[in-house]
Amino acid sequence: MSALSLEEFGDRLVVLLPTLMQQMWAYERDFFSREDISFPQLWALTYLYQHKSCTMCELARAMHSGESTSTGLVDRMAGTKLVKRVRSRVDRRVVTVQLTANGSRAYKQLQRQRRRAFIELFRRVSTAERSRWLEIIEKLVGEMSLEKNKDRETE
Repeated sequence: MSALSLEEFGDRLVVLLPTLMQQMWAYERDFFSREDISFPQLWALTYLYQHKSCTMCELARAMHSGESTSTGLVDRMAGTKLVKRVRSRVDRRVVTVQLTANGSRAYKQLQRQRRRAFIELFRRVSTAERSRWLEIIEKLVGEMSLEKNKDRETE
């Protein structure tokens, strides 16, 4: 492949990434529809699985959404027993959100399904290509994390 300018690279990604995402979604769609879990719920499950619990404000910030949007999301998730709300004993105004046992099971099941989807997708490329892909993704995630932390420091 010849060297592409950054603009040409962007043009190619604009076309290719949505197609890749649609194909990934096709692998996951059946599971998501069976479990009645949306992508925003998956993001919330992931955050809660990693952090054990958080306030509604923290969840909204982590999901880059408004508090009312996160409240609606948590309402739906609490209705399906994926999460529970816990009021602080010290300050009744503070409400934390925690995964339930059902939420933890659903998260682990979703992760297994997503892992199978990635394995199926990347079965088509060589070990060396998979390694390069991971190096690039890890670099991008690391760089973006550094930028995010710098932004927080300046707030």
